[in-house]
Amino acid sequence: MTKPNLKFEVEAMESQERVEQLGKIDQLRELGVGAEISLPQLVVVGDQSSGKSSLLEGLTDLPFPVASELCTRFATQIVFRRSRSSHESIQVSIIPATDTNDKDKKILEGFSRAMTEFSSESFAHVLDEAANCMGLPGIDDDIEQIEKRFSNDVLKIDISGPQQHHLSFVDCPGLFHNPTKYQTTEDSKIIRKLIEDYVQDRRTIIMAVMDGRNNLANQEVFRIAKAADKEGIRTVGIMTKCDALQKGDEPIAIKIAQNQIEKLTHGWFCVRNRTTQEVKSGVSIEQRHELEKVFFKTAPWNVLDKKRVGIASLKASLGKMLSDHVANEFPEICKEIDTRYTQARDELDELGAPRQTTHEQLQHLIKLAGNYQRSVEDSLNGRYCEDGLHPSKIRMHIQDAHDTFNRAMHEKGQTMHFRSTEESFDDQMTGEGKDDSSASDANIYNEIKILYRTSRGRELPGQSNPAVQEALFRHQTQYWEKIAEQHIAKVIQIINDGNDALFDRSCPDEAIRKKIRNRIDPEISDSLSNAWEELYGILRDERSGPLQTTNHYFADNLAKAGNERFIAALNKLGFRDGIAAPINFAAMTSLVHLSNEASAIHHIHDTVKAYYEVALKRFIDNVNVQCVERNLLGPDGPVNVFNPEYVGDLSAGDVAAIAAEDFATSNTREELKQQIDRLDTARKIISGRGASHFAKKRRHA
Repeated sequence: MTKPNLKFEVEAMESQERVEQLGKIDQLRELGVGAEISLPQLVVVGDQSSGKSSLLEGLTDLPFPVASELCTRFATQIVFRRSRSSHESIQVSIIPATDTNDKDKKILEGFSRAMTEFSSESFAHVLDEAANCMGLPGIDDDIEQIEKRFSNDVLKIDISGPQQHHLSFVDCPGLFHNPTKYQTTEDSKIIRKLIEDYVQDRRTIIMAVMDGRNNLANQEVFRIAKAADKEGIRTVGIMTKCDALQKGDEPIAIKIAQNQIEKLTHGWFCVRNRTTQEVKSGVSIEQRHELEKVFFKTAPWNVLDKKRVGIASLKASLGKMLSDHVANEFPEICKEIDTRYTQARDELDELGAPRQTTHEQLQHLIKLAGNYQRSVEDSLNGRYCEDGLHPSKIRMHIQDAHDTFNRAMHEKGQTMHFRSTEESFDDQMTGEGKDDSSASDANIYNEIKILYRTSRGRELPGQSNPAVQEALFRHQTQYWEKIAEQHIAKVIQIINDGNDALFDRSCPDEAIRKKIRNRIDPEISDSLSNAWEELYGILRDERSGPLQTTNHYFADNLAKAGNERFIAALNKLGFRDGIAAPINFAAMTSLVHLSNEASAIHHIHDTVKAYYEVALKRFIDNVNVQCVERNLLGPDGPVNVFNPEYVGDLSAGDVAAIAAEDFATSNTREELKQQIDRLDTARKIISGRGASHFAKKRRHA
């Protein structure tokens, strides 16, 4: 069989810039960037009986095996490119799937065949070798005994020559509908999934091949294409076997070809391939082209647009279609590569340094602990990274909680309202006034009278048993415990939420973060228990023991109450500052000198009230300083358990249990490294600095 003429009847339509862009896209695809970034491409899809193999034969001038099981088990990428060489050349290689292991990848990348003879036998032999390299059945293999029947690897056929214009497309295995022992139902599902994956890519132009003899509504490939491209924007229709139509069926086929029935943005093309009889009788591919020209000049096909019939017109249109498509998408692809490269670098950084040895694991934990402690320090010192009410702003939230606690203690801490010297509720004791207080409106003097009378002992008349003051104080402070418990619970919630946020920021690895938290949670629980014990200790000190204070405000408040009572008595007699009034000593004496019981009740009230004011402020401060600052935010508090010193005290086994890299992390790290390498090379290709790598690779092959 003579070597076919590879000179294509296409016009030069590409600018140098577009040629370079097309070449770069092919390099990116060969590099495997398509796994991360969608790349512009033409994809041929159709039924096994649609004439797809004959179409490829017409496009490439290569004798693709027709009606063979061989070429239906992997996708084939066909690339045309113009070269400076004076003769045509064909290079066949394999692009490994992105999930291929290193050993198999090396074998697949090592497959390379340069074709100098273009007979059906030689080409079929190369395809058979490629299938074997992929682990697929060859021509002479028993397909029923082969476990692997399809491959995600891509066969690449690179055709170059002085008359070539840049074009590339991917041919998918053909759909079939009737399973046999050679093609099972499971095989059909695999092929369908492969085709759907290709056509659903938003940057894929779908070359849908239709057997002109079959009803368009019954063409499965068009249903798949329409599901992925509802508006027909990315689909181009190709009608084959126009010469095999029954007489009278041509008008419908012609209407389809004229884009009147299934309207597609890129329209329809018609081709006439070699028939089985012509192949057997030795009709060459060159003769095939001549027969096609004659066919579309005859009625009724001569009514079709000349630019829409024949393999030469199809090839020229596909070349321009791909060139325009790549030019439109190229700027966005460059941005996506840069964005994905940055994302991959960030994801690798989040994994931290490799953690295979004990030293690496220890260093990783120390670094995490240091980052965490710096975040804690910033959070407690008011140096915030986040805006608004972010939970990591621990100090801000705790200050707000302290304010709420202070108001609650002043407004709701008293069981009964203390009285002013004018016998009204003392608003100064509730901070915001009686309306917001939970204190009882009952007369506190009645409560004191009951306590006074039921506690009388050996004291002289007008004197009170010291136990009365202690009992009244305990009665007046019975709400303190509940209010303080709510405050500590709120602070603990603030710390827990803040801790979660700080750990999320300092330790992005969820697996390690969970192990660290599981490890330190018991110690955190101990520090929380210490805070609760501190609170109950403060409550016992304030409410269970004798009333004790050396604070001068107690004496000042008590003296002030006495003075206010005396002035109030004088006011009742009509005395006012700066106003003259007659003096009635008898009346004055009766007001100043009360009965023994009344005098004792007033004294008890004023004493407990003066002490309550001092104790209230002391209690609020002690809770905030001792419970919160010392036990919850201090060196032994929950936010300071995990620190570099803590990590340094861990055993080698504990370090490994927390920080050792599991298989999934190691695998992710390796995948990210490979992805970063691919994307870095892709960036160089885009900028024009990576072309030499591929040139050397092709020359070596």
